[in-house]
Amino acid sequence: MAKRELNWEKLTNRCDADCLTYKSTQDVKMLKGAFGHERAIRAVNFGLSNKMKGFNIYLLGDSGSGKTSILKNLLKKRARNEPTAPDWVYVYNFDDSNRPQAFQMSPGMGVQFQKDMSAFVNELKRLIPRVQEGDKYLQLGQKIEETSRKKEQRVFNRLKRLGRKNDLHIEQVSGELLIQVIRDGRPLDHEEFEQLTMVERKYYEDKVRDIQDEISDFLRNQRKLDRVKQSQIRKLEHDQILKNTEDLVEDLKRKYGMVQDLNKWFDTMRLQIPDAFRDFQRSQEDVEGLGEGMPAPPQPDFHEFRVNVLVKNKNGTGAPVVFENTPTLHNLLGCVEYQEHFGILFTDYTLIRAGSLHRANGGYLVIQANDLMKSMYAWDALKKALRNKEVTIEELDIEQRTRSTVSPKPMPIPLQTKVILIGNFDFYYYMLHYDEDFSRLFKVKAEFDEYLPRNLTNMKKYAGFIRRLVEEDGLLHFDASAMARIIEYGSRLAEHQRRLSARFINLINIVSEANFWAYESGAKIVSEKHVLRAMRERSYRTGKLEYEMYEQIREGHVLIDVKGEVVGQINGIAVYDIGDHAFGIPSRITAKTYVGQSGILNIDREAKMSGQIHSKASLILVGIIGGLYAQEKPLALSASLCFEQMYGTIEGDSASCAELYALISSLAQVPIRQGVCITGSMNQRGEVQPIGGANEKIEGVFRICKAKGLTGRQGVVIPHQNEVNLVLDDEVVSAVKAGKFHIWTIRSIDDGVEILMNRPAKEVHKLARKRLSELYKAMEAT
Repeated sequence: MAKRELNWEKLTNRCDADCLTYKSTQDVKMLKGAFGHERAIRAVNFGLSNKMKGFNIYLLGDSGSGKTSILKNLLKKRARNEPTAPDWVYVYNFDDSNRPQAFQMSPGMGVQFQKDMSAFVNELKRLIPRVQEGDKYLQLGQKIEETSRKKEQRVFNRLKRLGRKNDLHIEQVSGELLIQVIRDGRPLDHEEFEQLTMVERKYYEDKVRDIQDEISDFLRNQRKLDRVKQSQIRKLEHDQILKNTEDLVEDLKRKYGMVQDLNKWFDTMRLQIPDAFRDFQRSQEDVEGLGEGMPAPPQPDFHEFRVNVLVKNKNGTGAPVVFENTPTLHNLLGCVEYQEHFGILFTDYTLIRAGSLHRANGGYLVIQANDLMKSMYAWDALKKALRNKEVTIEELDIEQRTRSTVSPKPMPIPLQTKVILIGNFDFYYYMLHYDEDFSRLFKVKAEFDEYLPRNLTNMKKYAGFIRRLVEEDGLLHFDASAMARIIEYGSRLAEHQRRLSARFINLINIVSEANFWAYESGAKIVSEKHVLRAMRERSYRTGKLEYEMYEQIREGHVLIDVKGEVVGQINGIAVYDIGDHAFGIPSRITAKTYVGQSGILNIDREAKMSGQIHSKASLILVGIIGGLYAQEKPLALSASLCFEQMYGTIEGDSASCAELYALISSLAQVPIRQGVCITGSMNQRGEVQPIGGANEKIEGVFRICKAKGLTGRQGVVIPHQNEVNLVLDDEVVSAVKAGKFHIWTIRSIDDGVEILMNRPAKEVHKLARKRLSELYKAMEAT
């Protein structure tokens, strides 16, 4: 027969500490970089090397597999040998003040350019006043003043002569015209004028009206001459400032002439120097005119000549590697910040801030996929940037409406970066099916392995990995016995005797906890007992729910028999995985058969407490029963199946074997051993199929049997394929070795029948067929 009871040596894969080639981790070379995950690492290297559009990378694997740390090492190594990314700066756009210009510069040049422009502004503040105070400037200014004064005097003299002809004396006092009446050869003052008769006063008033047009012409000419004078002075100032600052601008052009289009900006900027200086002078005068204690408004201070270094890189540091932990829209694309001055918001190009796409330009940007999806608009913004190969800083409309000022719209910056998303399987396949841009932009899938082969090479690398943890975190070293237990723990996590888990976070946790218990006990090195205690303590801390459920069984609140025999009743096994702790619990399954033609009714499915997989497994039972007992006549049967005292959703197909045997037992009226629990799924051909959680299920049953009293006849039946998955704890192995507990493997229906019902399978099937014939006759009789 295919059924067999497993020897205790088959229940785990012990690691003999004496077979290890080292006494402790102190004798092992520290592991540098990653080990395992060759497929994923090869995919990552391919994606990083391929510079074509769309070959960005999606890194997927289970949490704790070391994806991020491995990627960091790969990127660090690669980026170190790649060219340093350029600097990017924003400057004022003299043609469109709302559209700042972007310039690309060599690494480190952006910061130097910013410093040089600041020094340039300081030099303007020093040089221009000296120009204005120079002898040549003063001489030319005096000449303009003198020429203008002579012209004004000639015009005034003509007006004055006209006044005398009309018995009027005209003078200029403090820039205003003073008109007096001339009588007896001399001008009259105000009191004398008031003493004149009405006729005399009217005479002189008419004289003034007669020359009013000439007076108006004079005032217009005077204003015109003043404007001409001011224009000449401004031109003089403009020309002198340009002439004396030309060398400063030329020095900048020689130093930064290699930057594309920057010389054109310098030429435009040079023409703005005189106006900028006048604005600066006026702002200084305004500040001096403020009352004491009054706050000064923001000053221009040659603001348009300032440089905003958006991205700065240090030459020789290699390509940038940016890990964006909060990938919001603004953190990715950058933003324009605002400052408040007495309740008024203002902004300009110097308040443009870089996003992670800017900082990663020319290098690599790493983002956690789940974090990206949590931020509104972030995914669409990232897609747009990658599609267009440029970064455009955008303000959301809802935000613009809250501003009291117009935001700058910076010129886009060309984008050449490799984006790596880190996420899980669900997100990857969801995006693959529901977002057509995803497959175009992330063409490289790098999938991390869950397991590593358990061979001497990887076992030694396990030790090298722990040596690295010891060095990095200042832990105690681990001796060979501790390492043997950790290797076994790695197989337990992998649920396979010939594999090791690649979820390194679990190893890190157990290593840290074992180190703690060793330190607490005053040990100088971590040994096997400290690792075992760490495992026990972790299980105790996280096992509250398990304890409570076991208590309910021990106290009889949940009905589970582990002794005796019962017809149509069997113990299946369920696994509860609550994230940080998984455990197995027996669950009673009962079957009833009776006269009728309604077939097999699954009570849990009909009550909508059954998941899709469990419902499918229940329907497969109909095919199996039909194949066994309805080859010659119709299956005249009504039956019901139920998971007793289960009040949540039932999912999975690992109970299909148990349900089948409960039905066969009810049909044949042959009792099932209650001390033997079974797990496994069944296909329509009657072949047993493997299940998950074999270790937790066996250990859960063992604990219940132990609590209720071990009889030596109790045990668990598992599919034969799950034998390689057994990495059971020491207590179960010892009980099996002592004959107090048993584990059987089966391949087919008949194997399980003989173990559970303690009779030959042919005999049980014969009784079942006989019972079906009786039911058929009873149904016909009705």
